[in-house]
Amino acid sequence: MIEKLILDHAATCYPAESCGFVIATEKGRHYMPCINIADRPTEYFEISPDDWLRAHTAGEVVALVHSHPDGLPVLSECDRAGQKRTSIDWWLVCDGKVYKFNNVPPLIGREFEHGVLDCLTLLRDAYHLSGINLPDYSREDEWWKKGQDLYLDLLGPNGFYQVTEAQPGDVILICLGSEKANHAAIYCGDQQVLHHCSQRLSKRDVYSGFWLNYTHSIWRHKEWQQYGFMAICNDMAASSN
Repeated sequence: MIEKLILDHAATCYPAESCGFVIATEKGRHYMPCINIADRPTEYFEISPDDWLRAHTAGEVVALVHSHPDGLPVLSECDRAGQKRTSIDWWLVCDGKVYKFNNVPPLIGREFEHGVLDCLTLLRDAYHLSGINLPDYSREDEWWKKGQDLYLDLLGPNGFYQVTEAQPGDVILICLGSEKANHAAIYCGDQQVLHHCSQRLSKRDVYSGFWLNYTHSIWRHKEWQQYGFMAICNDMAASSN
C-alpha cells in the first residue's frame, strides 16, 4: 500500500522529482508526501523545513523518498551526501519501481572490525548501493584456517560467475597468507581496487604487485549493470567532499 502511494505521488509530480517521508507510528507505517520546493524541481528536490518538522512530529521518520524521473535507479553523489547527513534510509522511485537503500557507512574510510565492518561488509554494502543485495553470514576470525571457504560459498550460489578479465564492479578474490580466497576487493578500473584490510581503513589501492600476484579469481554478477558502478563512484565522491 505504501509503495503504491509513493508511485502514485511520483507519477503526479512528473516530470518534477517527487519527495516525501515514510513515517512509523503506533498504527503502522504511512507515506507523507511533500512539496518539492527546489528552484529546478526537474533536476533535484528540496523539502521545506516545515515538512521536515511535520514529519518528525508525526512519528519516527523511517525513510526519505524521492524520485528520479527518466533517471537511473541509484543514489546520486548529492543523494549519498544527503543520506549521510540525515542518517536514515533513502527510497528512490525510478522506472515505476521503489528502490530501498539502507543508510550504510561510506565505503571509504571505514574502521575495521571483523564480522561487522570488514571486506565482506564493504562488498555487500557496495553491491547494495548498486541495486544487488547479497546475504550476510556470521564468520569467525581466521575462518579460512578452519576448513571454510566462505567467499566461494557466497559468490557462486548468489548470481556470480567467474571471468578472466576484470571490469569495473567485478569482485576480485585474493589470498592473504593462505591458499584460500580470504579477501575481497572491487575492481574500479584503471588498475584500482576498493577494499578493506584488517587493521586499516577501507580505501582504494593500486591493483598491482602483491594484490595482483596473489589474486585467486575474478567474479561478475549476472545482473550487474554499468550504472551500478556509478553508484559506487557516487558514494566515494560524496565521501571525499
